[in-house]
Amino acid sequence: MLKFLLSTALLLLASAATAQSLWRDVPAGASPAEVAALIPEARPVSRGPVLLEISQHELLDAAFSVAFEFEQNKLKAITLRSQTASADAARVLAQRITSSLRSRYGLEISTKSRQDDVIPGIDRKWSYRKASVHLQVVEGSVVRLRYQAEITRSTSQI
Repeated sequence: MLKFLLSTALLLLASAATAQSLWRDVPAGASPAEVAALIPEARPVSRGPVLLEISQHELLDAAFSVAFEFEQNKLKAITLRSQTASADAARVLAQRITSSLRSRYGLEISTKSRQDDVIPGIDRKWSYRKASVHLQVVEGSVVRLRYQAEITRSTSQI
């Protein structure tokens, strides 16, 4: 009986350790009410899949908007977006975020950095447990950071 209880406890710990957590440890698949309870500053909106948002959140001395995207009332992704004053400012902010993400998640799984003056851009992705973190500079001066639950597919879907 003791072995059974110990096995059950270890199984529960292992499943909790691999849970898909996104930004600020909000679990993927959470309902809008659960997200609102965990992030009280999130306000209800109705823009397609975005049901909650934070209009302004300070991160690394920059203002970001935060959008919580749901699919069938389950949290699918969280996107942080900051409009900077210039492409250079966006690149600098993205580099600061990259340093922070590397210290938390390690080296990125993909790096597509273009140092071309004509098309400046950063496109980096990390994978952690069952979630991905995607950092991009888009539209020249917009920094976008997206936390998304990884989709797991069964072998019957392949």
